[in-house]
Amino acid sequence: MASESRNMHCGNCSRRSRYNNAVKYCTDCEDALCIDCLDVHGNIKLCASHHVINVEAVDGKVFNISKSCKIHPDMVLEYFCSDHDTLYCRSCMASDHRSCDKLLPIEVAAKGVKSSTMYEEIGNDVTTLTSAVQEFEDQKNKIVLNLNDSKIYVQDSVKKMKTQLQERIQEIEAALMSEIDKLHEDLSKESADDIGKIRDHRKNVQNISEQFNSISKHGSESQIFMMIHNIKEQLNCHVNGFQQLVSSQKNVSLSFNESKLLSVMSMVSSFGTVEIKESSLNIDCKPLKIHQAQIVQQQRKIPAQFKLDVKFKAAGAYIAGIGATKDNRLFLCNQTDSNLYVMSDKGQQLATIQMDGPQWGIAMEEETNSAWVTLPDKHSVQAVDVVTMRKKGQLIKSPGRCHGIALIDDQIAVGSYGRIYIMCKTGEIKKTLDVGGSEVHSISVGQKNQLYYAQGNIGKSTLKSVGLDGLVTSISAENVNYLIGVKLDRIGNAYLLECAAAHFKIYSFEDKSIKTFLTKNEGLNNPYGFAFSNDFSKLCISNCNTKEILVFQCT
Repeated sequence: MASESRNMHCGNCSRRSRYNNAVKYCTDCEDALCIDCLDVHGNIKLCASHHVINVEAVDGKVFNISKSCKIHPDMVLEYFCSDHDTLYCRSCMASDHRSCDKLLPIEVAAKGVKSSTMYEEIGNDVTTLTSAVQEFEDQKNKIVLNLNDSKIYVQDSVKKMKTQLQERIQEIEAALMSEIDKLHEDLSKESADDIGKIRDHRKNVQNISEQFNSISKHGSESQIFMMIHNIKEQLNCHVNGFQQLVSSQKNVSLSFNESKLLSVMSMVSSFGTVEIKESSLNIDCKPLKIHQAQIVQQQRKIPAQFKLDVKFKAAGAYIAGIGATKDNRLFLCNQTDSNLYVMSDKGQQLATIQMDGPQWGIAMEEETNSAWVTLPDKHSVQAVDVVTMRKKGQLIKSPGRCHGIALIDDQIAVGSYGRIYIMCKTGEIKKTLDVGGSEVHSISVGQKNQLYYAQGNIGKSTLKSVGLDGLVTSISAENVNYLIGVKLDRIGNAYLLECAAAHFKIYSFEDKSIKTFLTKNEGLNNPYGFAFSNDFSKLCISNCNTKEILVFQCT
């Protein structure tokens, strides 16, 4: 490809049937330039800020950045929304980003992208995935070699028995050897197929790696920024496919179990059995953790005003936890009976999900289309599909009654009486954190995986968190009363719901202050749960006494 680049003709000249060799390439114009055209290009005001690189660096296969909007293919990506962490065009701005606080041109948002956390993490993810695929292929090749060695070992074992079994050996040897060969053939074919798939993954990841390295070295900040967002989805796709392939693999070989042929010669119909020995492969491939670039990250402002938009009831049920989806559907946990209600933020009932008992807390995991719901009376957690709006999976048992719930990495934090249990999604208890007091009604995860928790039966107390090491820390100097709900946002604020006093408060980690924003005057009446919409434009609060859901507009 490098030799092709050196022979590239000037695009402007070629369109005029002249074939001058190019010396530079403009990545904004996507055109090669000869010496003369380069001089003209540099003197055009519109092109003065364009990114020009040596023509040798151009590789049509690698240096390829999509500038078209996925939603509006005929439009060019021009802006970045930090609220939604996405690139968008002018049409998207008008339809989806009117209420967003920070809309920046890509050139502005991309400033300093090479020093951002996201750039570093993308680079690490590309390197990690490349290494994992290579390690997987190496291990699979070793498995094939070991499979061949095990075949020879088993066949030797069979031949040794042959000399002892005399007449009977001739009758059964062929059948057993055929079985061995068939198993070996099938396993070898499976391994060969798997190696082919692995190589496909390696080629795909190598292409991404080459693209990343090429654009990192020669691209402009805008192009690097766009490239990062373009390959996030590709990386996630490859990681998911690669994880599925890895999870289906076993370390296979053949072994031979001798039967007691010598003592029961007349009764034997075979030398023994051929078994497949399996063990899991140990490939280090974790899900990607691609975050917004810290240097360009522009977060939402704290909601400062709340205006009641609508209030409604969910079939007269006492609602505790509330989960909100990206499309503003509300999953309402019902303490009255086993019905979990799904409603719009305007009060329209969309579905009723029959759970295995009354519910309390809910944690949304839309990446897997799941919501995790606590069933206190059943001492269990149960999953719900947020797309089909149906119950899925069996009950996951907790050591005690469970109320609050949160997701921490790929595990579940469940609040019980004076304890928080860290559980696998299969129910295995990984850690028990002793926080004392009474029931843990709500849990929220901080940026460093510390767990902020609310215990609604305790009168005066401070906002507290507990680390995974079990250390409990008091966060606020000012007391909160009967704190039943706590949630954190991305910019260092905790939202607090006091049930008995019917107060909704905000704690600022920056100035360590607690401010009250909603009280009984705004309609709160023994509130039990709350949730923000994904863009923090709406706040939903459940009133236990009035059995109402209040929906506030946030500004």
